[in-house]
Amino acid sequence: MKRTKSQQSARTTRTTRRRSGQLGLLALPAILTLSTLSVPAQASPQGTEAGPAGAAEAAGHREQRPNIVYVFADDFGWSNLSTGRTNDGNPSDFYETPTLERIAREGVAFDNAYASVNCTPTRNALLTGLYAPRPQNNVYLVGDLNRGGDDTLLYGPAQGREDGSNSLDPEAVTVGERLQDVGYTTGYIGKFHVTRTGEDVTALHGFDENLGGTSAGAPGAYHASDQQFASQIGPELDQYAADYTKEYVDENIRPYSQGVDPAALDALVGTDKHVSDALADATIDFIDRNNEDGDDPFFAFLSPYAVHTPIGDRQARADLLAKYQAKTPGATSSHASYGALTEGLDQSVARVVHHLETTPDPDNPGHPLADNTIVVFTSDNGGVERFTDNGPLRGQKGELREGGIRVPLIAWSGNPELVDGDRVNHTPVYATDHHATIASLAGARVPGRQPLDGVDLSGLFADPDARVRRDALYWHLPGYLVDEHRDQRPQSVIRSGRWKLSYSYEDGSWELYDLREDVGETDDLAEERPELVRELGRDLIRWLDELNAPLATLREGRAPVEITVSGTAYANDRATRHHGDTLVIQPGEEVPLVLQAPRHP
Repeated sequence: MKRTKSQQSARTTRTTRRRSGQLGLLALPAILTLSTLSVPAQASPQGTEAGPAGAAEAAGHREQRPNIVYVFADDFGWSNLSTGRTNDGNPSDFYETPTLERIAREGVAFDNAYASVNCTPTRNALLTGLYAPRPQNNVYLVGDLNRGGDDTLLYGPAQGREDGSNSLDPEAVTVGERLQDVGYTTGYIGKFHVTRTGEDVTALHGFDENLGGTSAGAPGAYHASDQQFASQIGPELDQYAADYTKEYVDENIRPYSQGVDPAALDALVGTDKHVSDALADATIDFIDRNNEDGDDPFFAFLSPYAVHTPIGDRQARADLLAKYQAKTPGATSSHASYGALTEGLDQSVARVVHHLETTPDPDNPGHPLADNTIVVFTSDNGGVERFTDNGPLRGQKGELREGGIRVPLIAWSGNPELVDGDRVNHTPVYATDHHATIASLAGARVPGRQPLDGVDLSGLFADPDARVRRDALYWHLPGYLVDEHRDQRPQSVIRSGRWKLSYSYEDGSWELYDLREDVGETDDLAEERPELVRELGRDLIRWLDELNAPLATLREGRAPVEITVSGTAYANDRATRHHGDTLVIQPGEEVPLVLQAPRHP
């Protein structure tokens, strides 16, 4: 049963008192503890089929549920990593991410993981477990759906809350609430973005502690000033904003540095703290405070600001900036300050993973926390081409091309029963799956009256023979993001197996790509495979119809549009069959998705 918001506030108060007034910190990289890998099938509308051992059998019905650490990087593209495991053998030849490379090797790396086009739609989808067209989500894009000027053909519908905010619906059940309901202590550290206020993170959205989360989508500045971070970052993080000391550098930076001049590390002493380091401090503190008595498992949601703008020399930590300025440029990327932010994020993950591996677990004598924790690392959208190379993918953040929505995904644990590692999994997965997976690992049941759109991936983590029971993934963007760098117009997309089909509402065209052979989306096969276009197009229409997805309307002042339809058209929350009917679309009316029937000679 969903807890009321007043009950949540009461629980937060009790938790705060139990901790003697200590500020709770947000957790670090995505880590799921070993508590219970036996997840109820009800955790998602479509679950995971296990192999011979079975997902539940592989995990065992554990008396102790796993801790969960979830790391949600910002604008971290598919090819940002120095490992080829998450990107089909296309690692960066300039940016260095040794820890992510290590956990991708030791854990399960996914090379077909997806998000949405930018921050807010992915964060809403992950936190709620629901596709954008669901009324409890209703967020498709940062800002509004008309980021294309005043002369576009179509006009995007209203999104978000009634006041236009992209923040979470207060009545939506977040993954934090699901874990609170089954006894987890939940902490959020870093960028939240989809909230009206930082206070709402704990009052409304299921987290016992919030360190730094606000409504802001960027940090303002990466370094503290006078031991305070910029106003876009919540003041709770300021307790970790003290200048670097020699002891801090020697314990928390030097052990994780590679190829950095020792003198550059010494020169950090007395300088302003970088927010990536502060977030690691906060995460480790949250873990330690919730590991003292071992009463409740913890869910630490670490949401770094890296590698979101602002990007520049002033935003990078000086030792890493000097390293990348001295490096030979790669064939694809060579942005020094971006590289420094990237490796700084990797060092944050390194510190958290090391802490899990070296900290005793009071509930498992003789074992470190890593043996009962899962760490998950991913990103909220694809990379920004000004700073990184998404190749061989086409497109970037803000676009529905693969470069805009494909992201790295890694699951890691010190326990092979939680994550059977040294594997690459090719299953297409989406942000909504993370909600279902985390809930499942925690043993949180989802009421049947409000199913999730994601599937439980924990079986894929634990069992090499597990398979996901799902036919397709879907995206819907009924608006515009057009600027000097991007050209995203109203589209709906389905990915089914190796095939990706896109529909463009402005001209009624379909594009079909075989992603197994053409991940760069260069060879449109729609005309060659009309039967496949119709098959996948019908599935896309069924999905839009089931979710009552809103569409863009013909802009006021435009001439009416006539469309002759022999087939199926979706608009106004329903799919309708037509037999040579001429539809006249007036300004202010939805412009339909049209799937024409085959023509017979």
